[in-house]
Amino acid sequence: MSNISKEHLLWVRNYFNEIYKKPILENFLQLEVAEVEEGKVCFRTKIIDKHCNVYGYVHGGTFASIVDVVMGVSCVTLGKRVVTTDMSISYIKNVFAGTTITAVGEVISNGKSIMRTEGKIYDENQQLLVNSQGSYFVIGDFHENDYPKA
Repeated sequence: MSNISKEHLLWVRNYFNEIYKKPILENFLQLEVAEVEEGKVCFRTKIIDKHCNVYGYVHGGTFASIVDVVMGVSCVTLGKRVVTTDMSISYIKNVFAGTTITAVGEVISNGKSIMRTEGKIYDENQQLLVNSQGSYFVIGDFHENDYPKA
């Protein structure tokens, strides 16, 4: 894909693990960075009651937020600062509080102004819960020097 260094990928992992401790949406989602590769990330979280709807299942907005995050961060691994322009999502299966889910985001097109991604969320048994595609507008570069340490 590009010449992204292992040091940048390690920095991305550490940056997001630290920033997610702050009072932002990702903190509410309790996301933990599991894997970071060039153009691909894997996050995990344990579903809590506050992530669920009135029926006790994970709220669709929770799933949408999680998959948006992993698709966006997959763009960051390539050194780009992005904002979501559009996203489609298919809800395939649902789970209850107490379930640990894994979300994977991957860049499928690394354009100069628009990046396209795929996102998937799985349950503990590797059953697909959510399938998504997103487009992200590149607003600049995302490098260590651009941001203070979290």
